[in-house]
Amino acid sequence: MSPLRNVRQKGECRRMSTVALRLSDRGFTMVELVVVMILVGILAVVAMPKMAGVNFYNTVGFADRVMASIRYAQKQAIAKRRNVCVSINATGSLVSFTFASAAGSAAPCNTNLTGPAGQNPYTVAAERTGAVIAPVSLVFGFDALGRPFNTATFVPLSAVQAITITGDTAKTFSVEPETGYVHT
Repeated sequence: MSPLRNVRQKGECRRMSTVALRLSDRGFTMVELVVVMILVGILAVVAMPKMAGVNFYNTVGFADRVMASIRYAQKQAIAKRRNVCVSINATGSLVSFTFASAAGSAAPCNTNLTGPAGQNPYTVAAERTGAVIAPVSLVFGFDALGRPFNTATFVPLSAVQAITITGDTAKTFSVEPETGYVHT
């Protein structure tokens, strides 16, 4: 071997080790970080329902639908200028909505309310067994101004109406007495 060739090889080795050292000092590239984040996101989406259980999501979804439908009932009472009644069945698994066909503060709810998507009668039911509304057999309504009232006496509610939906988890929301505001 010629001495020139050995020098060339040693120089190349030094350059290679310097280049390798520089690359190792730089850290991760943006592409590598994005790929890892995408993989972690996919794993989280796939693994979360298996860890928490589907019934947890069914309970929370049912509670959100009941709360939204009670808000809808209040808005319909104001829009129709009629009483709109909310009733929860004895098993606590179904909420139905009716409205008064005649105007007036003492008019009974006797007509099925049409839902936002055109469903008639408008009801909200739990998808699966296990999600239950408390208190059961609850009936209250909203007057033409959106205020909640007792449908048996037609007297405005004087206290907050708390509604709890239980299943794998519990979610409670309230209907305020004077304004009818529905909130968690």
